[in-house]
Amino acid sequence: MISFKLEKKTFEENLSMEKFFDKKLETAEFPIVKHNTLVESSYDLSPVPNNIMTIAMTKARQSNVSCELWNGEVIISAQEYAKIHKVSLDDAYKVLKRAVLELEETKIICDAYYDFSNGEVVPEIPPNLTDISFFSESILASKPKHGKFSKMKLHIRLVQKIGYSDTGSFIYLKFSDDILHLIKNATNPDALDYTQYDYANTIELNTTPAKRLYELVCKWRKVGNCRKQVDEWKILFGVFAKYPNVAEFKRRVLQPAMNQVNEQGEFKLTLEQDKLGRSITHFNIIIEEKMVVENPIETTEFFAKASNVNLFESLSETERQTVKAIADKYIAKNQIDDETHKRNIYKKAINERWGLLELDNQNHEYQRQSEEVKKKLEADRLSKLEKQQEILRKEQESKQFVQLFESLDVGFQIEVLDRVRNLIATEVPVFLKMFDKENDKKSAHTDIRFRSYFKRIMAIE
Repeated sequence: MISFKLEKKTFEENLSMEKFFDKKLETAEFPIVKHNTLVESSYDLSPVPNNIMTIAMTKARQSNVSCELWNGEVIISAQEYAKIHKVSLDDAYKVLKRAVLELEETKIICDAYYDFSNGEVVPEIPPNLTDISFFSESILASKPKHGKFSKMKLHIRLVQKIGYSDTGSFIYLKFSDDILHLIKNATNPDALDYTQYDYANTIELNTTPAKRLYELVCKWRKVGNCRKQVDEWKILFGVFAKYPNVAEFKRRVLQPAMNQVNEQGEFKLTLEQDKLGRSITHFNIIIEEKMVVENPIETTEFFAKASNVNLFESLSETERQTVKAIADKYIAKNQIDDETHKRNIYKKAINERWGLLELDNQNHEYQRQSEEVKKKLEADRLSKLEKQQEILRKEQESKQFVQLFESLDVGFQIEVLDRVRNLIATEVPVFLKMFDKENDKKSAHTDIRFRSYFKRIMAIE
């Protein structure tokens, strides 16, 4: 851990890193662009450290240094944080210092993909690899278009080092190489894999689960829902071990986070749950947009033309929205104004199914899980039916035996009872007292405990 001991004048005038981040954030009105791997990753941070991580990524994008040349270092001053969150300078620095110390030990668990397309042979991949980085040629953050890959969980550090200055009222952090790679490659035109939203929309969300859920909702807004297994939701929020009980997790974490996002006003979230018997297996959040978010480029006039609308006729409404959203981001990023060029981009997006691979995979996974649930429910139903039929069969068989025994002559009944008693006395004398008790009540032949002995004496299979 680094502690800066610089005079205020030195910090303001001579800090060498100032050249990297001379653009200060003055308000909360700035866009966040975050790699979807981070949006879907698992970690447990307090709200302020979560804010710092998000702000630091944005400062890197708004600096005068190109993202390619940036080495992962960020400075956030108390003055900036105070203006963004409308708190005093003293309070701002106190929470910043406390938060950056929390970031020092933070680890993130995220999805990654081991790429086999280069021909490398790996005998067996362990479930968690911690010694290989995203920026290697084999470990990919985004799912490759080819099928030669294996999904894995990657444990990575958030920062390499942190620091703070009591005299300068600022904090310093340097992102780990893996996080640096994700920040730099989120908007790579060859693999668009990011979520964008306005930081101001998260200010009123005062818990990390609510902030995480808002990001997730922004990612899946075009799809209209986000469905995960219960354990996946727990892992996402970093509380897997804290809330083993599903009802408690729902009451203390998921539902409060949904309530905050609903109160924020941009979305209306509704919770559905899938069950297997009495157990909840999945939570599915239905996403409905209540506010119309302005598009970074104006496309109304473009899509008013019938010829352009026809471009999307081959797609469903959900697919159309997904492809169009990614194409719009590409057009905005590259500042494309020419209508012909726009049309070509949309054609390319449709032909290459931009963004639909993840949508298709989610739908396929949903169908697969639904089929598994149906099969399990059907198997349980058949098993229950089979048990019921077996009970009925045994009851009927018992009834028939009793009727048969009682239809015998009294003398033969007495002979059978005597022989059964002798057999029990020989083989299981411990049962003899029970048999005599039932025999005195003239109900020994109805007791299922002695049925096998009766059948042996009466030569009944």
